[in-house]
Amino acid sequence: MIDFSNAKILDLAVHVVGNKSKDEELVLTDTSSTISNDVTEQYIKEYFFSSFSFELSYQFSHETNLSLNELYMYSSTIFQSPNTFIEQSKNIAKHLYEVSTHPNIKRGELYIAFINDCTIDGYETNAIGIFKSETKDFYLNIKEHQGSFDVSCKKGINTKKLDKGCLIFDFKRKIPEKVYIVDTSRNDALYWKNDFLRVTEIEDAYTNTSNVLNVCKKFLSKSSDMEKTSKISFLNNSVQYLESHDNFEFDDFANHACENENHCRAFKSYIQDNDLEFKFGDSFEISKQAVTEAKKKIRNFIKLDSDIEIKIPSKISAVEEIIEQGYDAKKKMRYYKIY
Repeated sequence: MIDFSNAKILDLAVHVVGNKSKDEELVLTDTSSTISNDVTEQYIKEYFFSSFSFELSYQFSHETNLSLNELYMYSSTIFQSPNTFIEQSKNIAKHLYEVSTHPNIKRGELYIAFINDCTIDGYETNAIGIFKSETKDFYLNIKEHQGSFDVSCKKGINTKKLDKGCLIFDFKRKIPEKVYIVDTSRNDALYWKNDFLRVTEIEDAYTNTSNVLNVCKKFLSKSSDMEKTSKISFLNNSVQYLESHDNFEFDDFANHACENENHCRAFKSYIQDNDLEFKFGDSFEISKQAVTEAKKKIRNFIKLDSDIEIKIPSKISAVEEIIEQGYDAKKKMRYYKIY
């Protein structure tokens, strides 16, 4: 549980970071930005925080030594010595500029905020927020002038659309190190997560449970010889297992999800061939929240060529027992018979 209702922005620096490969400029500030009033701060907080889902948590990483991860060191320094905030914010902006070389990366404002009174998992702590705005929207501005109204257009930032962001919580206090990220772009090779932040997912119950369901969906997408009813049975059985068990065991799960031995062998072969054993590992606690979220995204229906859709609830496991598939030789069409 993360709560920002009492959070206060103690310091804010705004820099401008361009694309280095296009020789765009890097503009650094030497002073903190002023937030004019409480209303403005409220909108800034909405812009900074509202796009985070907090479903997946991350931690800083490095191939050899964590102290070589730039963001880890810069954020640690700010937490330990808040008076170095501006200096470290400039280091963060410089580091982002150095990795901003993908041709699709856009120039934009980089906001770095030092935030206190955040509550995470029941503890109060500080956080550093790093946010980048790359897209602008147009807004209508209505101004009264001598009994009439002037209508103009202004370009600005939509506080409900954060392009990129991360929240780093003070890992020197009682809570474990946690980083959360937002990245709405799909065209810049994930430089924000992989090159700039260099973070990896924390293996908790939510992540492990989500990984299981994601692997199951990928397996089904690759199983071209599997009937649609069998695929839906497999997915429904998987969800039912995760809903009815507190802990995950791979062999038990596979036997429950597969309707026959052939499917079970195919699933286990897929795991081995794609080196996905690490996704399942040993027994782990199942996150009911992850299952609930995943169920919302599962498309449990059969779409016919006639644009008719047969929706099958996840509580039904043996789909092939209530839906019969066949082929009408006279009409030269496949059909489904529902009992």
